[in-house]
Amino acid sequence: MKATSLLHNARIHTQAGGFVADSMAVCRNRIVAVGNNLKYDPDFGSYQRVDLKGRTVTPGLVDAHTHFFFFALSLGHVSLNGLTSIDACRKKIKKHAATLKRTEWVIGEGYAPDLFAGRREPDRQALDTVTGDRPAIILSKDQHSAWVNSRALELGGITAKTPQPAGGEIVRSADGTPSGILRETAYQPVFDFVPPPPRRTIDRLYRQAVDHAYRMGVTGVHSFDGAEAFAYFSELAAGNKLGLRINYYPPATRLPQLHKTGTRYATGDDFLRIAGVKIFADGSLGSQTAFCFNKYLSSPDNFGIEVTPVPELKRLIKSASRLGLPSAIHAIGDRAVANVLDALEATPPLRLPARHRIEHLQLMRRKDIPRLKKLGVVSSMQPSHCPADIMMARKYWGARARNAYMFRTLTDRSISLAFGSDVPIEPLDPLAGIAAAVRRARPGSRDIFYPQERLSAAQALHAFTVGSAIAAGQEHCRGYLLPGYVADFVVLSDDITRIPASRLYDVRVLATVLDGKVKYCDGRLNL
Repeated sequence: MKATSLLHNARIHTQAGGFVADSMAVCRNRIVAVGNNLKYDPDFGSYQRVDLKGRTVTPGLVDAHTHFFFFALSLGHVSLNGLTSIDACRKKIKKHAATLKRTEWVIGEGYAPDLFAGRREPDRQALDTVTGDRPAIILSKDQHSAWVNSRALELGGITAKTPQPAGGEIVRSADGTPSGILRETAYQPVFDFVPPPPRRTIDRLYRQAVDHAYRMGVTGVHSFDGAEAFAYFSELAAGNKLGLRINYYPPATRLPQLHKTGTRYATGDDFLRIAGVKIFADGSLGSQTAFCFNKYLSSPDNFGIEVTPVPELKRLIKSASRLGLPSAIHAIGDRAVANVLDALEATPPLRLPARHRIEHLQLMRRKDIPRLKKLGVVSSMQPSHCPADIMMARKYWGARARNAYMFRTLTDRSISLAFGSDVPIEPLDPLAGIAAAVRRARPGSRDIFYPQERLSAAQALHAFTVGSAIAAGQEHCRGYLLPGYVADFVVLSDDITRIPASRLYDVRVLATVLDGKVKYCDGRLNL
């Protein structure tokens, strides 16, 4: 695609009032015109003509909730996703460990006890026998629990005498010794010992992650990674090598440093900016640590884990607000969501375009919806979690699951939705996320999870484009295909707003353009 190009014979979803155009003119990295029959306009006579032959164009897809740096690193870990037994996990871990040096950590993720017979959780002995003397840490599918071996427990200083940490749990065997399963904050002492890979390895894995994003039509992400990620992003951005537009949300533990440096909302540039801080209110559904008003049906004494109590939530939100920074607060259980709303009601409002966000919002009391709307809080949700979690939601929440993943209810109340994937927990694939929001069923399945909460494809696309822009306070320059906006767009094989829901999982990205430059093209197009 040349610096001045005119795309025509297309279905261009501008996202502005439902307007669909057939032409779009791009000059360098900006859209200069959108309309119909622009190929006949003499103003664009010198522009390169690109005939899209009826294909669909949308704004670049932006994943509003990722752990993108960790996703990149995970490409070098052992993945246990989809394995249905502890033995299968152990075999794959053993094979991976054989490729490592004897001093290297064994790192992985993806084990899911709900896929194991009787939901039996693994233990440190099962890991010891396949990892030997080297330390090992395997994160669960939801990354709210960790399976560690004896050497890792030793390094983390976790023994039978270690007290339960605030906001976490050391699971213990009958004799009181740590079983090897650590939940929430309990695995941080071990995780802190995990060394980073060599720089050349990080660079290779990051490039793989960015290339994957391009193939999925992703031009930007919201990153909820640690401080080491921001240092890496900053270095790449300084050399114009970041590859994606990244809105970064540092953990709230970094607030003292942010105050010291005077870092304020939107600090950064077109590719890397500070957009808020990340706070955890509770855990997750899969680890049964999401904080709920009612007990988990399979664990009669378990209400989940309150990772951050309301007084501390208030303190952190106020601290961030003094820098103009909104808070993006992880809350999955209905009691955690209510706690977040209580805290936000007790703190001063932000100045727009900064907006507070609740991340995940998987279970919510309906009586809390008016509070959510009144506060103007963005609902940052991950539709791919819905079909993946159907079995667990029914098993652990029972009839309360009708209040889970309420995409349509929130949309009908004009509450802003921003969609993401939570990668690496779910795949970085916005088109699969759109299909999940529309179908609310696993691919090929007719088991629809509360069909009244389904969205249209147009609504789901809005949440991956305009919704993501609103969440980061960038709707004035991102999320739309309009004159003056950056030339971030995607060419799709089909118009997702016109095909049956059953075909959504078959839609493919044909090209991804970021900042006016073609980053991916599958060969069926000549850009």
